[in-house]
Amino acid sequence: MAGTAPVELKEQVNVCELKPLDIMLVHTKRSLWGWLIRFGTRCYWNHALMVYTVEKTEQGYGAVMVIDPKTSGNIEWDCAARYLDRLNKYDVAVKRLEAGWFQSDYVADKLSFRSRICNIALNEVDVKLGSKLVEFIDRIIRQIVIVFRFLHIVRPIQLKAFTCGGFVQWCYYQGVSQTLAESGVDRARLKEVIFNPRIKKKVTPFELLTTTPADLAKCDKLSWKYIIKDGVTREVSSTAEVRSITKRSRKPHPFAPHAP
Repeated sequence: MAGTAPVELKEQVNVCELKPLDIMLVHTKRSLWGWLIRFGTRCYWNHALMVYTVEKTEQGYGAVMVIDPKTSGNIEWDCAARYLDRLNKYDVAVKRLEAGWFQSDYVADKLSFRSRICNIALNEVDVKLGSKLVEFIDRIIRQIVIVFRFLHIVRPIQLKAFTCGGFVQWCYYQGVSQTLAESGVDRARLKEVIFNPRIKKKVTPFELLTTTPADLAKCDKLSWKYIIKDGVTREVSSTAEVRSITKRSRKPHPFAPHAP
């Protein structure tokens, strides 16, 4: 049987050009928790977060801010440099929703969808006001709920404990849904922001919130833009390119499952 034709990789680029609402997928190196997620989902990526603002990217990633749903269950406001400038610890890929209506140059429309999604995400950011003990207890409760939700063991009702992919999916769906309801525009567009392939008919909060990084990686509604692996940044446009790059590991280790 003929083998798969090799993928020709694009040249290295200096910096990836990010946009607000870009989705960052992360492979955390030497992490047992990251490995467990990758093992369970059979995917190279174990974490997902969302770009919030982008300023002066030519000077690096210090001015690029992200909203990051942590493993603890907390949603935090952070700098993209946390991941993009620590390439000994993280591999990163960037995906983008490039649907025409979403990337339209019609300013009012674009700002309406984008600002609503950003506001929903920002409203979930945790403000750290409690004691370390309270934060620790809250973190344990959130982690238990997330594990149950991830394993589809129970369906918590009205309890916000996002998985990272679920947070991204929730913000996109709620933002677009609310904007379409107010504008009276064709709601068929809403289907284009359902990134979880397990959602077939009726959309439920449980299905939205159980979206995984693997779902986002496999979703063909989102376009691959960049991958940064072992300090090398490349533009990519297909899952085949991403697989080719992620399979080329310099130092294989036990926490490195299969791509995409």
